[in-house]
Amino acid sequence: MNPSTENALPAAGTGFLGGEELRGSGAAFRAVDPATAAPVGPEFTSCGVDDVARAADLARTAYDANRSLPEGWQAVLLRGVAERLEAARDSIVEAAGAETGIGEGRLEGELARTRNQLNGFARVVEEGDYREALRVEAAPDANPPRPDLRRVLLPVGPVAVFGASNFPLAFSTAGGDTASALAAGCPVLVKAHPSHPATSEIVGRAVVDAVAAAGAHPGTFALLHGAGNETGAALVTAPEVRAVGFTGSFAGGRVLTDLAAARPRPIPVFAEMGSLNPVFVTEAAARERLGEIAEGFAASMTVGAGQMCTKPGLVFTTRGREFAERAAARLDGAEPGVLLNTATRDALADRLAASTGAAGVEVVTKRRDAFEGPGLRAAPVLLLAGLDDLAAAPELREEHFGPVAVVVDVGSEERFFEAVRLMPGSLTATIHAEPEDHAGLAPLAAELAELAGRVVHNGFPTGVAVNAAQTHGGPYPATSDSAHTSVGWTAVRRFQRPVTFQDAPEALLPGSLRGT
Repeated sequence: MNPSTENALPAAGTGFLGGEELRGSGAAFRAVDPATAAPVGPEFTSCGVDDVARAADLARTAYDANRSLPEGWQAVLLRGVAERLEAARDSIVEAAGAETGIGEGRLEGELARTRNQLNGFARVVEEGDYREALRVEAAPDANPPRPDLRRVLLPVGPVAVFGASNFPLAFSTAGGDTASALAAGCPVLVKAHPSHPATSEIVGRAVVDAVAAAGAHPGTFALLHGAGNETGAALVTAPEVRAVGFTGSFAGGRVLTDLAAARPRPIPVFAEMGSLNPVFVTEAAARERLGEIAEGFAASMTVGAGQMCTKPGLVFTTRGREFAERAAARLDGAEPGVLLNTATRDALADRLAASTGAAGVEVVTKRRDAFEGPGLRAAPVLLLAGLDDLAAAPELREEHFGPVAVVVDVGSEERFFEAVRLMPGSLTATIHAEPEDHAGLAPLAAELAELAGRVVHNGFPTGVAVNAAQTHGGPYPATSDSAHTSVGWTAVRRFQRPVTFQDAPEALLPGSLRGT
């Protein structure tokens, strides 16, 4: 590690509670540099049940106290976080690079996205439409008489957010879940991901300082560290917590949703749990530009060493072998990518062993140790199978979180619909087609709209634009709630609930309804 990176890492590992540093009461842990597999940064301590209880209680106090703040206070806070992240850019990028093995260029881009998300949600707050204030005036002479009804979306209360391993900035401490919850007016308790605790610490300090500058209650934000499951379980079951935002594995998301459902007062968990993101290539598209599509696919499946929730994991085509060999030619020249942590490497190794052992499956990329090289690395692996092989092997229909994908030869386009029916819910689905296909593609497009939250035409799913029209979600098991998105401005609706006031005097109405 270079000296500037050492300076970027905190001198000691702490969290934040009530605007002050918090040293957890649980077990100690350190981050690991995945490029070398060596420990890096200071020692952190996990927060225990009592620490979480204090944070949740303070968050509830903050929720009540912040009601007295001027309208739009959330925008001041969000812009303040964005400004402080920019000021700490060098420290954040260096710390994140040391803890995740992600390159400086991608981290710079991710930090810019994080700031843009914060500023975008600030604009949403300033415009005011996110509250969806509505009024239907009384009509006492109607038959039957109609009361005065005023409806508005209100914040649900304290929200627990779980940092994601693969996005240390955009989906972590000050990422999209935190930004959208704060925009709604909800206090946020962040469970920092143990793979990048120092990065979380630096970002968390920016949020704490912005909370103070905005005049919000210090319990509006807390950063809690935890290497095991105790901290997260305590957060989800804390009575004061009203919703959960999570980006991670299917197993992790299911544990949290089950915990939340078993509470005396169940709460929603908005979990994004991974995806297969199937790609369909028509015969006409294969005839015109098979090589181009295969190269684009190979590039897309290896972005971030294949550790993107939108990585295309399956390709369905009538030219399976030719497509696979074209893609493999590019993949064979790629260096092994750095994986995020030991758990990711071990899970990928197990999944790959199961898939390569399935009947009818062929490894098309050159034979080499998939996990060769220093640290935690994985070389790209491309598998080839027939549609019947895919149907017989459920392990091929599970996400390989890393640079692994499967090409499926369907034999004929008529079998595309069989392929769709084999697919679990997904974040995205992609069609590569030519203009001559368009007239007959509507039935397939309709099927894919049932399968996924975003349907891509002649592109690749990696890369998620952040704007009002985006949907980053999909039917189970891609997410636990397909009615919402975790990216884009409507993500704020996850942390709001509608309330209607009937014949209420102005003094009893929330500020956003007064004068309507």
